[in-house]
Amino acid sequence: MPNHQKPLASDDEERDDDPTPEELAQMRRATADDAAAVDALILQSCTHRWRKVAMVFATSLNEFDAKFPHLPYVYMPVRIIAMEQSGVLEVRGDAMAMRFSEVRLAGGKCDGCPLLDVDSQQEEAA
Repeated sequence: MPNHQKPLASDDEERDDDPTPEELAQMRRATADDAAAVDALILQSCTHRWRKVAMVFATSLNEFDAKFPHLPYVYMPVRIIAMEQSGVLEVRGDAMAMRFSEVRLAGGKCDGCPLLDVDSQQEEAA
């Protein structure tokens, strides 16, 4: 008899990258310059449209690996949360659950950009 598994729902799945004690220690050793550089790297992959945090992570991964070999991958969603708290980014969901959350630049639209995101267009139409 095959072993049937129930499909995963976001509520059933653990967060993608809960940091281990070793990763927490590595992140504590990160400098302010590291944080600023990782933030800049993340922001290169963000737009005014909602994107999966996993997509932002994936598009930044190669450069992160090359520039920050001393930092764990979980540092990127941690920095996304920090940028949300500082008002630079907007996040839907838990950024640590990268496949189930989305991120965009704060404000939700481009200054001078004729193409607004769908949420902004719907708000303006209402």
